[in-house]
Amino acid sequence: MSDMRERIIDTAIEDFTQNGLKFTMNDLAKALGISKKTIYTLFDSKQDLLMGIADRYTADFRKMQDELETNCELSAIQKLERLLCALPENYFNIGLNRIYELAEKYPKPYRYLMSSVNHGWDLAEKYLRLGIENDEIRDVSIPVVMSMVKGTVRCYMESRVLYENDLTYEQGKLEMVRILMKGIEVN
Repeated sequence: MSDMRERIIDTAIEDFTQNGLKFTMNDLAKALGISKKTIYTLFDSKQDLLMGIADRYTADFRKMQDELETNCELSAIQKLERLLCALPENYFNIGLNRIYELAEKYPKPYRYLMSSVNHGWDLAEKYLRLGIENDEIRDVSIPVVMSMVKGTVRCYMESRVLYENDLTYEQGKLEMVRILMKGIEVN
């Protein structure tokens, strides 16, 4: 991927964090000190740029999952907790509490982004099973736990609940995980 493409994506992420989807290609061009035409040589449209951001997020998220999977020092419950709180470092404070805007206005990049999020559910189920087998997690219904987690993430992504309560996506996920883990962890 070209350096310019990466710079445009970085700047678009910054603008999204500050303005949600209200950022424009003109805003990006001005912030980068380039012409709008330069952006359009790399991205056909704003939706294409949003797909570029989703591509980067997907790659970063999968890398983070792979690192977690290969970490032999963590217990199953520690891996589960980290996975459920997982957010690649570059995306902290990105304004994911306003991701509902993406779902409403740009459904294609939103669906693509959600497919990346959904990729982690199999790993979460694996850690739940392993935690139950190792007596780190009490015997719970895995489908019920996963429905709770998926439902909460979907709610965060598709509604204004975080935005209206002045919570970041990171704060919402951390609170969900804290409540969930203390409810299933063996004392």
